[in-house]
Amino acid sequence: MQIEASLLREPGERPLPREMITRTPRARGRPREEYRPKVRSARDVDHLRRHRVPALLVTPEWVTRSGYAVSFRPWLAVPEGLSSKISSEFRILPVKDGDALRDPGLAELVTLLLRFDPLAARLVALRNRAKVDPNELYRRVRNEGLERSATRVRLQEFAPAIPKVGSALPIADLRWIERNNPAPSEAA
Repeated sequence: MQIEASLLREPGERPLPREMITRTPRARGRPREEYRPKVRSARDVDHLRRHRVPALLVTPEWVTRSGYAVSFRPWLAVPEGLSSKISSEFRILPVKDGDALRDPGLAELVTLLLRFDPLAARLVALRNRAKVDPNELYRRVRNEGLERSATRVRLQEFAPAIPKVGSALPIADLRWIERNNPAPSEAA
């Protein structure tokens, strides 16, 4: 059995800008037209969000504002079912829980960072310890199945309910990384 997701425009809904979509051939018996969004810029992501498509651009500026100065090519986080339906110049980051992308906070940022930079996830959680909800972080990590990555960087310090799966980096190494990566305001 295979689950397939599609973007369907409902009657009365305003369409996305013409330059942002590609129509896919209509399957026999399908009453509505399917669209394949093209995402080339942050503005295109904003258009998708305005049309209730759960898409989120993970940028280095967002991570830097959260306390860890870093540089990387942006990632486009979309629900798993839509990851094959969107053509983008950004790297696609499929997310199991699409609702998490609708109103993202620090727990979502930490969870997304666990996918491609677990040490950055730890530093963001550490520098925002008072703002990170441990229950929300636990829920996001569990929903995405990232317990092994969370254990590797000892996120149990911020959300004790996260189960320990696999081995963790030595605490001395993590402390060294924390000391040698000052917060953006400290580095200036």
